[in-house]
Amino acid sequence: METITEQETVIEANDSLEHHSHDEEQAFLNTFKDDVDFDPTQTDIQTKEKPEKMSLDAAAGIVFVGLMTAESTLKMAVHKDFKFDADQAENVAYKVAPLIVKYGGKPPPWLEPYMDEIMALFAVGLLSFSSFMQVRELKKQDQMKAANDDTNKQEAA
Repeated sequence: METITEQETVIEANDSLEHHSHDEEQAFLNTFKDDVDFDPTQTDIQTKEKPEKMSLDAAAGIVFVGLMTAESTLKMAVHKDFKFDADQAENVAYKVAPLIVKYGGKPPPWLEPYMDEIMALFAVGLLSFSSFMQVRELKKQDQMKAANDDTNKQEAA
């Protein structure tokens, strides 16, 4: 069986490469001058069609999913029986839906410069909340363990 050496592979690769003169390379690089404005009419690239606008019902569905997530979070944090009033949640979903449609699910232009700060605040808040929930659960476990220890001591006595 014939094996190809690394040197033969490099030679074969070099034979298939295009070779350009220094002048050709410089002419190519000169096409990227910074002082020349980009003219989109000089390209043959087809522009993408604008995406269809989302329906109000679809946008309201997105908002409703967000509300359900918030409700679940509040059930864990506040009380297991907490729930949003269904009519109010639907009303909120349909009041917020036009904003989702208007901005295409993105933040409004005046808010975009602050998205990094908002996301950082959200991340810190989520970490803080989950840490609070963990501490609360650990304290509950400690209380249950202490109650079991007291019961075991009383039974032993």
